Amino acid sequence: GRTERGERGIDCITREFNEETGLILINPQLKIIATFYNQGRILGGKENPEDWCVEVYGARDFKGKLKEEHHKAKPFWIKDQDLTNIRMYPGDKKILEFVNKEGIYEVLTQYNKEELIRFESHRVA
Repeated sequence: GRTERGERGIDCITREFNEETGLILINPQLKIIATFYNQGRILGGKENPEDWCVEVYGARDFKGKLKEEHHKAKPFWIKDQDLTNIRMYPGDKKILEFVNKEGIYEVLTQYNKEELIRFESHRVA
C-alpha cells in the first residue's frame, strides 16, 4: 500500500495490514528503510520506473482473524523458513534477511534491467 497524505509510516503499515488481512498488528517495529534506485531497471515491462523508498516493519503479535479474501489477493500464512522459496526479486530476498536481525538497517538496491547489480546495507540504529 501507499502512505496517505499526512500519515506516518507506522500508521500506514497498521492501516494497510488491517485493511488487507483483517488483523491488527501489535507493536510493529521499523526494521528496514530500503531505497530502490531504478535507473536502468525494467519492472513489469516498464523501463526506468521512478525510484522509491520503502519502510519494512516486523511484528510477531496481532489481534483478529485472517480475512478469507481481499479484492487485491487472498491472504495466507507463510512460515518464515519458507519465505526463501517464494518467487521474488533478488534484492527483496536480500532485504528479508534483515527483518529478524537486531537493529534498523538502511538498504540500497540497484538493477540493470532485471539483474541486481548493487546491494548496500548498513545498520543505523
